[in-house]
Amino acid sequence: MQSDIDVRKWVIDHLVAIAPEIDPAMVDPEVSFRDQFEFDSVDFLNFVLAIEDELGRRIPEVEYPKLSTLEGCVAWLTPVVNKLPVAS
Repeated sequence: MQSDIDVRKWVIDHLVAIAPEIDPAMVDPEVSFRDQFEFDSVDFLNFVLAIEDELGRRIPEVEYPKLSTLEGCVAWLTPVVNKLPVAS
């Protein structure tokens, strides 16, 4: 089972992969990515697509707004990640 801390780090790692100028220590968990740094709609889409690729499942577009903050990502992704099969 993944903890919130593990999912938080995983999300931040994906953010930095899309926008390397992001300082992981400065990410405010409750402020949208767009309002915190230069994260435009293309960056956001690339972020969601990278998460989809790693999860191996599609994220419905209606869920995208829930992924616009770090806290939203952790809240939405933790149950999803915990349902993934464990690699042996």
